[in-house]
Amino acid sequence: MALDPDANPYPELAESFEMSPDGLEYKFKLRPGITFHNGDELTAEDVKFSFDRLRAKDSGYSYGAQVESIASVDVIDPQTVSFKLSKRTGPFLTYMAFPGSSIVPKKLVESGHDLNEKPVGSGPFKFVSYEPRSAIKFERNPNYFQAGKPYFETMEYRIISDVTALTDAVMSGEVNFSNEIPPKDWATVSSNPELVTQAVEGSRYYWLLPNNQNKPLDNPKVRQAIGLALDRKALVTGAFFGQATPIVGGVIPKWNWGYADIAFFKEGADVEGAKKLLAEAGFPDGFETSMTMASSFPAMMAMAPIIQANLAAVGIKANIGTMEIPRYWDEVWGPSKFDITTMYWVSPLADPDDFVTNNYKCGMAINVQKSCSPEMDALLDQAKEGATQDERKAAYKKMQELSMQEMGIVPLVNSYILIAHTSKLQGFQPLRTGFLKTLKDSWFDA
Repeated sequence: MALDPDANPYPELAESFEMSPDGLEYKFKLRPGITFHNGDELTAEDVKFSFDRLRAKDSGYSYGAQVESIASVDVIDPQTVSFKLSKRTGPFLTYMAFPGSSIVPKKLVESGHDLNEKPVGSGPFKFVSYEPRSAIKFERNPNYFQAGKPYFETMEYRIISDVTALTDAVMSGEVNFSNEIPPKDWATVSSNPELVTQAVEGSRYYWLLPNNQNKPLDNPKVRQAIGLALDRKALVTGAFFGQATPIVGGVIPKWNWGYADIAFFKEGADVEGAKKLLAEAGFPDGFETSMTMASSFPAMMAMAPIIQANLAAVGIKANIGTMEIPRYWDEVWGPSKFDITTMYWVSPLADPDDFVTNNYKCGMAINVQKSCSPEMDALLDQAKEGATQDERKAAYKKMQELSMQEMGIVPLVNSYILIAHTSKLQGFQPLRTGFLKTLKDSWFDA
């Protein structure tokens, strides 16, 4: 499966699929004649091998939640494969489009080939080489199943960690394409007549995490007060240079069908509302706390003084501390040793479930704020297992309404995907997930 520009799944390596009436079995018919980059034919055996590999207990797969409901993968014939599920899984087809669900060649892997050292797939570009911390080089796959594509003979992915160097490379034409333009440079890049720019609202949302186990942050009214105190318009302007959308309710964005249209917060700060909740919680004069920020993330560092000032306006003194990655992961994030911190999603989010389960469900690895609610878990399961999109949408609305009452996390903003490319590049269509798959449909004018 693959995702269209609005993150809806459609058949790709499969030419068709069938779902059983109870939603517990999916049969995929593979396109004939598809080959891996090493020449092996892609068959149902490779599909089974790939997913059994991900489902293995010792796989270490970071997105295990996407395959946990797969009870078995069965080969019906060389071109047909069946997935049997232990429970109805609404996002299943979206999960099949996730990059981690890529099909790998069974024979090659079983022979001892290291896919980490030399990836082999069936996509439009073939891996050539990797230069550590510098570049990844690709060449055109002449046997790609979409005849004539891709249009590029070669492609080089540059690894540029310095944001100013990235902007300079795009502005000078050294780099032809980027979807990681720094917000601080957006106005400059957009004014370059030799570049085409697009700002797309995707799924890169930021949130504040109050540690739900630490007093007084264990009180939902205190967490709600923090949420009301924040000036999201100031965050958009001050940290993202206007290239973001304030989140005033649930975290599922307006472009996604799970959007709930909730307006719990104002775009600006609601100082009086926050003070009222603090008084109800027993803190009419506020309190003192700490806020630990990952200094390796520029946007979060830019947000820190704005958040600090917003909280001070309602009587909350938040002392800022900083720590670099990877120490932050080991000493702050992993063991949940913080009062307040912030984070953002860099993974592609498509189905409504992607936006909420990892953040809100009890015991999830990303739920480091330690929020846990049986009612929330039940709604998340109900939404994921709904038989129709309407049923799922209704459950996601209830879940997001509950999230505003419990305020396990405090939503902040959804930042834009900032894309710039040479005007010679034609046919590129951005995806809300940030995937670059549509580069295969693009070409250079002479």
